[in-house]
Amino acid sequence: MQKEEMQEKKQIVIWPVYLDAGKARNEGRLAPAECSVKAPKASEIYRAAEKLGLHPELVKDKAHPAAWTDRSGMVVVDNRGPKSEIIRKIGAEIIRIRGGRQ
Repeated sequence: MQKEEMQEKKQIVIWPVYLDAGKARNEGRLAPAECSVKAPKASEIYRAAEKLGLHPELVKDKAHPAAWTDRSGMVVVDNRGPKSEIIRKIGAEIIRIRGGRQ
């Protein structure tokens, strides 16, 4: 999906590193510690975003620009508010799906 298409549709990208409890903020984590999970997968993010009604699109075999060797994929979701709030909600939903704190 091209950047121009995403802006027209008002979508944002969620990378697994944004929710990874094993990463520091300066390593790419955007979620607060209480909403982070260990080793999140793009498929989990997709499932959580689906439950939140964000119309996710899973894009496999993509690498975050800062970690270009790790092709963990990404999820494109509807932009329904601040990105930080969407990330927080997705993290909380993944924790709920996993059955609580990991």
